[in-house]
Amino acid sequence: MFKKLSTRFIVATLLMMLISSFLGFVLTNVYYHFTEKPKNDARVTEILLKQKTFAETHQIDADEMFAEMANLNFQVLAVKDGEKKFYGTPFRKDNVPLDTLNSDEAIYHGIKNREFSLFITGFFDNETKNTVGTKMTINGETYDVYLRPDVGNSMGEFRMFLAVLLVLVVVFSIVLVFLSSKLVTLPVVRLSEQTREIQKGNYDVSQSVVRRDEIGTLAREMQAMSESIKHHQEMNERFVANVSHEIQSPISNLLLLLEKMKASGDLSYIDDMEHQSMRLSNLTKQLLLLASIEQSEQVLDKESFSAKAFVKDLVQTYSYMLDQKNIFLMTNVDNIEIFANEKLLFQAVSNIVNNAIKFSHDEGEVTISVQRARNFVEIKIRDHGKGMSEDMRTHLFERFYKANHKEDHIPSNGLGMSIVKEIVDLHGGVIDVWSKENEGTLITIKIPVFK
Repeated sequence: MFKKLSTRFIVATLLMMLISSFLGFVLTNVYYHFTEKPKNDARVTEILLKQKTFAETHQIDADEMFAEMANLNFQVLAVKDGEKKFYGTPFRKDNVPLDTLNSDEAIYHGIKNREFSLFITGFFDNETKNTVGTKMTINGETYDVYLRPDVGNSMGEFRMFLAVLLVLVVVFSIVLVFLSSKLVTLPVVRLSEQTREIQKGNYDVSQSVVRRDEIGTLAREMQAMSESIKHHQEMNERFVANVSHEIQSPISNLLLLLEKMKASGDLSYIDDMEHQSMRLSNLTKQLLLLASIEQSEQVLDKESFSAKAFVKDLVQTYSYMLDQKNIFLMTNVDNIEIFANEKLLFQAVSNIVNNAIKFSHDEGEVTISVQRARNFVEIKIRDHGKGMSEDMRTHLFERFYKANHKEDHIPSNGLGMSIVKEIVDLHGGVIDVWSKENEGTLITIKIPVFK
């Protein structure tokens, strides 16, 4: 029904004001009935009895006495021989029973004994039943006298003041609620405008809300979200461009080689075609692996497995490459358990071992060690090959980064080490790299031991 937040805020505030006023009235009425009404009855009774004592001990005209009491802001009902006479402000309703005073000492407590009504305040009930009464003997004549404070007359000016005050409070409350709703919802409107800009692809939205409350926090988080979306979009655009280039390059080479082979009939081009096909196949596998890793970020299945068996599988996997380059492989593996996703961790370590063998000199040496170090399992791969420059080490984990851009002669697509970093991060681990040109490289992976 109310689509605008400001309208909802105003309506909700006014409803709360009405409910609060209603509850305040009801509780005040309850308080008067159980606390103030007996006190009021006692005060009026005391005044009436004093007037009775004075009237019965002095020679005074009854009519003048009752009129004087009325001048003191009281409403008076005097009954003589069944005949009623009123003094002061007229009663709204005459409903007091005439047989309530059966003896000279009898006192009628109509104020205190008035029945409780939740929505009617007895203090303002202008009825003869809402009085205190007793018998008076004045100049030998007996009167039934009923008395109550003239609330309307004594509080007339105050009631007018209170009415004006309440009207002004309500008016100012509505105006201030309206203004405050605008102040509250203005930042939300600005955030809505920024959201529409983000939907249009404009991520360079400036933070126009500087508040320190929840809305300010939301604005800062939206600003951070916008910057994060922009960063990821730029990364995705670079990624798509790189993937397109990486895929297009071997496909173009394959088509060119096919044309040459068709034109010349030279089957020697098959080896080059196989190389390009392997590049394309490897790239597809790596991209699928990256997608699998990103999907595993929410739930990562881990299990305990033997470090010795893990390294043994690695050695068997790369035994052919080691033999081709006559590389000596050394292992130093403690008899410990590793708690991780074995398949992903094997892929990460495989990528590092593959690079270690690829960039080692013939008849070189590669070392693999797995040891417990406090709360981590450390996996170290050390080679004594070509090493890396500082610039290469800085960009090592960037996707599609290759120090040598003549990719046709290098069986690499620049995804291997970025995959390693993704897997290590997914396990909550860290990876350290030491490398120096012509001295080799040491890569250390630390995986937490806690389940």
